[in-house]
Amino acid sequence: MEVVATTLVGEQQAYVLYAEDNPTDYHFFSRAFSRENPGLPLVHRENGKLIKNYLLDCVATKAPLPSVVVLDIKMPGLSGLDVLAFIRQHPRLHRLPVVLLSASEEQRDLDRAYDCRVNAYLVKPNRFQQLKDLVKTLSTFWVQYNRVTYG
Repeated sequence: MEVVATTLVGEQQAYVLYAEDNPTDYHFFSRAFSRENPGLPLVHRENGKLIKNYLLDCVATKAPLPSVVVLDIKMPGLSGLDVLAFIRQHPRLHRLPVVLLSASEEQRDLDRAYDCRVNAYLVKPNRFQQLKDLVKTLSTFWVQYNRVTYG
């Protein structure tokens, strides 16, 4: 689901790029996102490989990069950590803000995420109202207040 947006950051149209392989988790996230951020696009891809390809396409075509990338940590193929490592190693993407949103509260996942220079590690809430609050805070900070330069 891609939503048409009106939100601008500088001269760039703001949007959030979200990777989630679980259809139920995606449904709840996108529902909370659209309720809390009307007019802000959410671009969704089902796995890490598709996110990587999407970002490479943005670089190749000089398309606007997302305001923030939100990754599920445990996806088949390329995990969220794999995508994070790719982003941090790419000369044009290395400053891109990345947030991991995971059901995992395992210390080793948290340690690995911060070792790979994640910007934030958030645990998925189990109540919809808490998810709405999390999504609102995430997008307010990363889209409205955070400023990043690329490459």
